[in-house]
Amino acid sequence: MVKRMTIALLLLLAVPTSADAQPAAPTAEIKAAKGVDKREPVDEGTTFAVGDTVYAWTRVVGADGTKVTHVWKRDGKEVWKAYLRVGSKRWTTNSRRKMTKAGAWTVDVLAADGTSLGSVSFTVQ
Repeated sequence: MVKRMTIALLLLLAVPTSADAQPAAPTAEIKAAKGVDKREPVDEGTTFAVGDTVYAWTRVVGADGTKVTHVWKRDGKEVWKAYLRVGSKRWTTNSRRKMTKAGAWTVDVLAADGTSLGSVSFTVQ
């Protein structure tokens, strides 16, 4: 009986607990849209017109208390960065730009350590 209890105790100690688990790496979902309403993207798209304001909407999970960066690029060249705080475990944020020039645009989302969390691409005509 004592031997069985000892084995059971050893097995329990060998099973990792949630406290032993490493925190999950942050993730992000990103979309391009013409607006944001109630923290959700409105009029998502892949093609926009010169003169439109385009929003890069992002839902970040697992980066509480850090910042993410939106890196806006036109034709592969960086044109602007937005540094955005993440206020909880599941957080939505956005940056926006008025499109004054046509081209192939990309917005990259970077974690605080510079790791890529995702990107969205769209065309401005």
